[in-house]
Amino acid sequence: MKTQYIKSKKYTGISHRITNLDTIYYCSYKTKKGNYSRFKCGYKSAGYSEKLAYEFMQSEKQKILNDIDTHSSVKKTFTLKDAGDLYFKYLELKQTSDYRNSHLKFQNHLLNFFGAKTDLKDISNTQIHEYKIYKLQTHAPATTAMHISILSSIYNFIKREYLPNLINNARGIESTIHVDNARERYLTLDEIRNLIFVLEDNTYDNKPAIAKLLLYFVKFALSTGARASSILNIKRSNIDLKTQTVQIFDTKNKSWYTAYLNSKIFLSEDYIFIDTFLQSHYIFWNKGRKLTHRIVGYHMRPIYNEMFNEGLDIDDAKHRVCNHTLRHTFASHLAINQVPLFEIKKLMNHMDVNMTLRYMKLSEANKVSAVEGIY
Repeated sequence: MKTQYIKSKKYTGISHRITNLDTIYYCSYKTKKGNYSRFKCGYKSAGYSEKLAYEFMQSEKQKILNDIDTHSSVKKTFTLKDAGDLYFKYLELKQTSDYRNSHLKFQNHLLNFFGAKTDLKDISNTQIHEYKIYKLQTHAPATTAMHISILSSIYNFIKREYLPNLINNARGIESTIHVDNARERYLTLDEIRNLIFVLEDNTYDNKPAIAKLLLYFVKFALSTGARASSILNIKRSNIDLKTQTVQIFDTKNKSWYTAYLNSKIFLSEDYIFIDTFLQSHYIFWNKGRKLTHRIVGYHMRPIYNEMFNEGLDIDDAKHRVCNHTLRHTFASHLAINQVPLFEIKKLMNHMDVNMTLRYMKLSEANKVSAVEGIY
């Protein structure tokens, strides 16, 4: 079904759509090419209205159009830095999740290697292959592929918006990198208890506030199996304490689904803590801003390394414990406990059942143990 946007009768360029959970306001403006671009302004639950959306559009649109006018009317070429700045401003305007993390990778890796003042058209396919080889010496294949994907996205953006004849020299290089994202490591029940015990010590790093949020991050991850970026977007309004359910927005699949709070993980004092939040507030909020995947990873990585990763190679993604291991742990224990395949698929919000099938080997192993134990 086609998404229905309801146009404002009072404010030009403003529309909204109503979901089961919220009202989302959108802004539209005409680009220099004469096309219309729509981007998300904000949610009603966060205090947005048609008027606020219109004011936001006027301020943000002008920033983008100023950049477009400057580059399209004066320059027919773009340095890598200029192209990247425009691309990430565009992502910011669209409120793309975790764009800051991609921007940091662009600044710390791509700009350092190719040079900020290098013309985008002068970066050759051979140079990008050299970048791939260079990064694979010190970085995991998945990380290197992500860097090249960012560069390719910048090419595509500049080509679409400004230089239609631009050739994307990064195209296809990402696919030449073999990335094995299959994780075999999951936490045992004892390891889960030990991890929660460590995080319950609010003296962690002498930062009790962040320690408490890390504890709840792990609890939500183990109870819902949601991706880290989805967990960090949870608001109080998404949680129904009576039914012990959480409405999760899957940032990868761009869809909402229902998850559940496990009563063995969430205790009565946890519900009391959650209930202290205002409906419109994020749960993972610290020092005036929402926690990011990067901040959580920064604090959790030394804990994982000390408890689970000692002696493992830094590129051993199959066996090293990280934030995503918590999602893998959730699915693995569902399979071990004989939860049907399609129930696991639904709880994980997998779009393809083949993604869920990887956990069935754990279910089969459990069946063997069950048969062995009957006589």
